[in-house]
Amino acid sequence: MRTETVLSIIMPVYNHEAYVRQAIESILMQKTDFAYEVLIGEDWSPDGTRQVLQNMEKTLPECFHIYYREKNLGMYGNITDLFSRATGRYIITLEGDDYWLFDGKLQRQVDYLESHPDVVAVAHNSLVVNEQGQPIPGIKYPECHKTEYSLRHYRKGILPGQTATMMYRNYHLISIFPTWIEYVLFAMDTRIAFMLAANGRVHCIQQPWSAYRLVLSSGTSYTATFRDDDDFKRRMVLFYRSLYLYTTANALNGLSIRVSTQLFLFYRFRWSLGKNPLFTLSGFWKELVSARYKGAALAYILYRIVAHPVLARRRGWSHGRIVLPNVERKK
Repeated sequence: MRTETVLSIIMPVYNHEAYVRQAIESILMQKTDFAYEVLIGEDWSPDGTRQVLQNMEKTLPECFHIYYREKNLGMYGNITDLFSRATGRYIITLEGDDYWLFDGKLQRQVDYLESHPDVVAVAHNSLVVNEQGQPIPGIKYPECHKTEYSLRHYRKGILPGQTATMMYRNYHLISIFPTWIEYVLFAMDTRIAFMLAANGRVHCIQQPWSAYRLVLSSGTSYTATFRDDDDFKRRMVLFYRSLYLYTTANALNGLSIRVSTQLFLFYRFRWSLGKNPLFTLSGFWKELVSARYKGAALAYILYRIVAHPVLARRRGWSHGRIVLPNVERKK
C-alpha cells in the first residue's frame, strides 16, 4: 500500500445522530491500495451525534481524525476548517447523513485520476433515498448522464453528481477555489461543479455508487433549508455575480466567461422585475452594457423566459434542484 496520503475524505457533521454511523461504516468498507485520511468536524450538534462519534472513535483506525467544535461554526466555518487540514492529493466530501454503496468506489475514482492527468475530477451517479435509506420513487438528482461534464451542462442546471460522488484534485492547496466566492449562499456542489468544469475536464461514471439522503424535516442542507424568498433571490444573484467576477478576473476560457455572464445577467434581470429594491432594471442595464457576451446573455434571457418554461413542463426539469415529493418541509 502507498504510504503517502493520497485521499482526504471530508465529513462535516451536524445533527446526524441517526445517520453518521452508516456514513462512517461506508468509508470503512472501502477496499483501497492507498492511504487516506478522514477529517470529521462535529459542529456542536444539539442531538446525540457527538456521543455516537465518541463511542465509535475508540475503535476507528488512526487515519480518522475527529474535531469536536467548542461552538457551532456553521456549515461554512466547519467545512472550511476541514478543507484547510486536508493533505491528500485528492479530496472528496461525504456529509454525515449520506453514505457510499460500492466498496470499490474510492479505488476506481483514484485509479481514474491517476491514469488521466488531464482530468480534474471524476463523479458518478447516486440514489436519492429517504430518512430510512429507502430509494424514493421518481426522484432523481440533477446529475450528468454523459461521460464528460461541461459548463454547458451547468448552464442547464445539471451537476456532475451529488457532493459525495465528486472526487477531485486537491485544489484547496493552491487556492484555485477563492474563499470570496459566495458559495456559503448556495449548495456546495453547485460552486465546486462550476470551478472544476471551468478549470479542466470532468469525467462522469454512470453507476449509482452512493446514496444521497433527502431529509427535509431537519438538518442544514441546501434542499432542507431552501426558501424561494427575497433573501434567497438576493443571495442567488450575489453567487452568480461572484462566478462572473471569478471568470473575468482570471481570464478563463471563453465558455466559462460566457456561461457565468449568462447566468448572472439572467437572474439579475429576473429579480429586477420584482419588488426587491436591491435589483432595478436600470441597474441591470448598467451591468449588461459593461459585460462581455452581451448578445449571448440576451439570447439566454429570452430562452429562459420564453422556451425554457415550456420545455421544463414537458421534460420535468427543475433547473438544478431535485423535484421534491409532496411532503412537508422543515419549518
